[in-house]
Amino acid sequence: MRILLLFILGASLSVATVAWSQNQGSSQSGNQAGQGNQHQGSQSQTNTDSNQNMSGTVSHDGNSVTSDKNDKRYQVDNPETLKGKEDQHVALIVHLDPDNNVIHIIQVEAPPQ
Repeated sequence: MRILLLFILGASLSVATVAWSQNQGSSQSGNQAGQGNQHQGSQSQTNTDSNQNMSGTVSHDGNSVTSDKNDKRYQVDNPETLKGKEDQHVALIVHLDPDNNVIHIIQVEAPPQ
C-alpha cells in the first residue's frame, strides 16, 4: 500500500512538473518573441520617429508644413500646436514618419534670422 501511494505521488509530481515546465517554456518563448518585437519596434521607431529639426512654412489651414530643405509637404498629426502660425515660416522639432509623410510637432520656435 505504501509503495502504491509513493508511486501515485511520484507520478502526480512528474505530470505537474512536466506541465509546469511546458507552460514556462511557452511563456518564455512568447516573452522572448515579444521582447524581440519590442526591441525591433523601438529600433524602427528610433530610425523613423527620431527627433529632428525642421524649418518650413505652415499651410493656410495649419494641417501641414512644407519643408525648406526638400520642399516636401508633411501632414501634422497634432495641428493644434500650430494655431496662430498659419502661413508663417517656423522652426520645429518633430518626430518624423517618412513612410507616411507625417510629423508630430514637439516644439515650435521662430525661425533663425
